[in-house]
Amino acid sequence: MNSRKSDREKFVIRFSELGLRAQIADEAKLASRSMNGEIVYRLFRSFELEEELRRANAVIDRLTGLDAVDVGRAEGRS
Repeated sequence: MNSRKSDREKFVIRFSELGLRAQIADEAKLASRSMNGEIVYRLFRSFELEEELRRANAVIDRLTGLDAVDVGRAEGRS
């Protein structure tokens, strides 16, 4: 990607006093990323994990529904 810095979207973030800034700085250093890179990585990852969770919940719902049907059949219900 060959974009100039001025073409990139910018967003200012204020950190609360919960130590989040230090935590992000520590994780960024461990991953050899800038703080900005760490924040962007974690935002993208949160969307990926949200989709994975939706799929997992759909599987659980299907399995739970099947289990209820199987139990009903075993007890003589349809």
